[in-house]
Amino acid sequence: MVRTLDWKRNDDLRDVVHVIVQSLVEGKLVALPAETAYHLVASGLNPEAVNRLVSYPRRSPSRVPCIFLRSPEESLDYCSQMSRVALRIVNRAWPGPMVVQLPATDEGSVFRQLPAQTQKNLIVDNRFLSLRVAAHEALTQAMQLMPGPLIAAPLEDRAGAAACYGQSVAADATNDLSLLIEDGQTHFGGFATAIRVDGNRVSLIHSGVLDQSVLIGMAQLHVLLVCTGNTCRSPMAEAILRELLKKKFPKLYRPGQPEPTLTGSAGLSAYPGGHASPEAMAVMNKRGLNLQEHQSRPVTERLLRHADLVLTMTAAHRRAIIDRWPEFASKTNLLSGDGQDTADPFGGNSSVYSACAEQIESYLVQWVQRIDESWFPNWIGQLS
Repeated sequence: MVRTLDWKRNDDLRDVVHVIVQSLVEGKLVALPAETAYHLVASGLNPEAVNRLVSYPRRSPSRVPCIFLRSPEESLDYCSQMSRVALRIVNRAWPGPMVVQLPATDEGSVFRQLPAQTQKNLIVDNRFLSLRVAAHEALTQAMQLMPGPLIAAPLEDRAGAAACYGQSVAADATNDLSLLIEDGQTHFGGFATAIRVDGNRVSLIHSGVLDQSVLIGMAQLHVLLVCTGNTCRSPMAEAILRELLKKKFPKLYRPGQPEPTLTGSAGLSAYPGGHASPEAMAVMNKRGLNLQEHQSRPVTERLLRHADLVLTMTAAHRRAIIDRWPEFASKTNLLSGDGQDTADPFGGNSSVYSACAEQIESYLVQWVQRIDESWFPNWIGQLS
């Protein structure tokens, strides 16, 4: 009978973690909860244990084993030549309920240091490796003490659904399972979503708990335009940039295709929910662009974290962001390419706003020239 430890009812979780690590180091199989399903876990340094994991009766046969990572940054140890799109997705998706398959072609990869049989069990279609950063404490704490990676595979119940209860795992356990960490029902109650990213080509491998809109958002190129109040300059810049990208990359903006970009704007002193200024709306209307639905919002850490590129109207805006969030300095740039500020048209007449829009467009054209199709996700096949 499998040994079961209750995660919630143990006074000292450190003892539980040490039992997990000891079992794995000894080559045993352990069932651990993740946010999605319970997973069968083995040490990646023990090929015999990985073989038993692969052949375990209640492992989901359609979902290949993956490597559980400690952090999104660790993915570079396995796939150092990740594309822009791949880096964007793993940084937004992890920790979380997503498996990402990436090319495992780098001979200097940590993956190539694993036993040959383990490598064979993990390679998909001769060149892809499945990776994930899960968030459950039992996993994250155990990984901190493990000498090598954890190999994991989701378990399923007798109906073929994700095993989301420790009780169902225990009921179907074989002699190969040594330890079960019981934590009741998992948070999401389903399988992780699995996608493959090859360059900028993205495809859905397995549907899971993440819906289509979330997948599209994780892969989109996010550009954030920043000014002071988010009612004049940055809303105009947002609308102009969206139009410039559509004109340069018409194939990516075909009807029925997932939107490849998310252009947004915010203000360092913005009041949430304000409209664009009447003058800004009028100037954009003359260009065939609509700011009627615009609502102002303040700059936040979350907006900056998810942005691939942040463009500020003035050097003072950029300094304000970097002073508060220095970790975003590398992707926060002045809109102009020559160090010039974009003057605030607030309080001016329509000609002042028109001149401002022309100035913004001239700067944005230079940024768009730097962008090529590799910056955008190219979804292959269906998303649902």
